[in-house]
Amino acid sequence: MELIRFSELERHYGARTIFTALSGAIRDGEKIGLVGPNGAGKSSLVRLLTGLDELDGGQIVRSPHARFGYLAQDSAERGPATLRLAFEDAMARHLAEEWETRATLNRFGFADETLDRPFDQFSGGQLTRALLARTLLENPDWLVLDEPTNHLDIDTTRWLETFVARDARAYLIVSHDRYFLETTVSTIWELENGTLSTYEVKPGRAYSMFVEERERRRDQARRDFEAASTERKRQRAVIDELRTHGSHNYSAVRSREKALDRVDSAGPPQKDARRISVNLNPSRRATQGFAIEFSDLSKAYDHPLFEGFSGRIGRGEHVAIVGPNGAGKTTFLRILSGELAPDRGNVRYGTGLAVASYSQRTVDDLPAGASAVEAVMQMGVTPEQARGLLGRLNLGGAAGDKLVENFSGGERRRIMLARLMAQRADCLFLDEPTNDLDIPGREAVEDVLADYGGALLVVSHDRYLLKRLAKRVIAIGGGSAALLDVDYDSFERRAHEQAAPSESSHGRAAQSAGDERRRGSAHEAKLEAGRRTRAVEAAERRVADLDRRRAEIELLFTQPELYDDPQTIVDLQRDLERVRTESESAYEEWETAVRAAEQPVAGG
Repeated sequence: MELIRFSELERHYGARTIFTALSGAIRDGEKIGLVGPNGAGKSSLVRLLTGLDELDGGQIVRSPHARFGYLAQDSAERGPATLRLAFEDAMARHLAEEWETRATLNRFGFADETLDRPFDQFSGGQLTRALLARTLLENPDWLVLDEPTNHLDIDTTRWLETFVARDARAYLIVSHDRYFLETTVSTIWELENGTLSTYEVKPGRAYSMFVEERERRRDQARRDFEAASTERKRQRAVIDELRTHGSHNYSAVRSREKALDRVDSAGPPQKDARRISVNLNPSRRATQGFAIEFSDLSKAYDHPLFEGFSGRIGRGEHVAIVGPNGAGKTTFLRILSGELAPDRGNVRYGTGLAVASYSQRTVDDLPAGASAVEAVMQMGVTPEQARGLLGRLNLGGAAGDKLVENFSGGERRRIMLARLMAQRADCLFLDEPTNDLDIPGREAVEDVLADYGGALLVVSHDRYLLKRLAKRVIAIGGGSAALLDVDYDSFERRAHEQAAPSESSHGRAAQSAGDERRRGSAHEAKLEAGRRTRAVEAAERRVADLDRRRAEIELLFTQPELYDDPQTIVDLQRDLERVRTESESAYEEWETAVRAAEQPVAGG
C-alpha cells in the first residue's frame, strides 16, 4: 500500500532553484534512507512531505488512513514538554490507555520519576528515546527520522538501529550516519543536483551496495556520453564532407542533420565530487617490523581508564580505537602519539618511524594569520608543492591564498590533510577525522586513508569509516583495554548481538513489569491487526477509485465529438493505459493486504 506519493515537486528560495520535477512514493514496510550533499535539498523535501512547508509546484497525495510520526532535530521544542503530558495527550485523544502508556514507558527504559522531567533536561540519548516514545504513543503507521543518531552515544545508537530494523513500519530516514543506514534501510534515495535517484539495497550492506551501484551507473553514464560524442563527431564529419564537395543532394544533407539531432546530446555526466586525486604516502614501504610497541600502560583521572595494557601495532596496520564516551580513547591515542605521558608504562616506536597527528585540536591550532599555502609550507615543502597538494584537494587557485581562519570546518580539515601528506609520515594518529564533513567529503577523505600504506590508529564515531579502514580493534571501557584481532565490522556485529536481546534492555523497571509487558505484547498485536485492516480498506478504496476513473475514460470514448480532436484521443489512450496498469498494481496490493490480514498476529 502506498502511504504517500509525490510527483513533479518543486522548491525555490528566491531566485535559487533547489529542485524541480522530483517524484517518488513510500510504501508500507519500506525503509528509505535519504542521502545527498549538504545543500542538496534533503531537509526541504522532508518538510514538504511532512506538510511543514508549502509546495512551490507539483503534487503530494497522502493516504488518508495512514498517520505518520515525525522525529525532527527540533522535536523537543514542539509538542508536549514532558512524557506525562505526552501520555495524557495521547489518552485524551483516545490513542492510548493508561496501561499502554506504562508499557511504552517500560519499553523505552524510563522510570516513573522521569515522567515529569522536561525534555530539555534529558541527555542526548535519553532525549531521543523520550521523543521516540512520545512519537510512538500516537500510533503512527510510518515514521520520518531526521538525523536520529545526532548526539547519541554508541550504545543508544545500536539500540535505535535494532529497534528500527525490527519494526515492521515504513521509515524515511535522513542521516549522515552511513553505518546506521547500512544496517536499517532497504532503499536509498540520493538527492543531488536537483535529481532524486533510487537504489534498491539490502539491510546489512545497504550503503555499501548503494556506493557500488552508484559507481556502476556513473561509469555507464560516462561510457554512454563518450559513445554519443563519438557518434556525433562521425555524423558531423560526414555532413561536412558532403558540403565540402558541393553535394547538390540537399535532401541527403538534411537527412543526415536530422539523424545528428536524434543522437542523444545530453551533457557530460556529473563529476564525482568525492574524488581526491592524491595519495597519502608513508616515507618508507611497510615491512614486517612493528610500528608501535607499548607495555604496561596505565592512566587514571578520577577513576582508572586502563591498567597494565600492552600490545604491538605492525607497520601498515590500520587500527580502530573504540569505546563509550569518556572511556579514554583520545587519552590513549595521545599517549601513543607522545602528546601525553602515561601514569605508568612506556611506548616505543619502530626504527626511524615518522609520525603525524590529526585531530579537532590540531585543526584549531592551524597558524592564525597564515594562508593555506603557508600552513602547508610549514611542513617543509616548497610553495609550488604546497599549491599542488591543496589543488588536488579542491582548494586550488585563489583559495590557497585565503587565511586559514576564513575556511569552513571541512575545508580546514582538508588543509590539515595536505599538511599530513607533506610530512610523508609512517604512522598517523587520527582523532575524529571526518567531523564537520558531509557524506561526499567523508568518502573523499576515506578513499585517501584506505589507500594509505603506513600504520594508522583512528578514534571516530563514524562507524562506516572504521568499517572501511580498521583490520584490528583496541576496545577501551570499564577501566580496561584490549587489542582484538578482528576487523571493525566483525566487532560491531558482535556488539549488536550482545546488546540486542529484549525490548526492555534499556530499563531495569521493565524487568519487573511482566504483566505490563504481556499487556504491551497484546497491545502491539492489536495495533498490528488494526494496521492490517486499514491496509485492506485503503487498498479496496484505491481499486474502486481506479475502476471509477477507468469507467469515466471509457465513457468519453463513446462521444462522437471526441474524434474531432486527435490529440485528445492520444492523451485519453495514455490515461487509460496508465489507469489499467495502476489498477493491476492496486489489485495485487489488495490481495497482499488480504493475505496479511488473514495471518495470525504474533502476541494476539
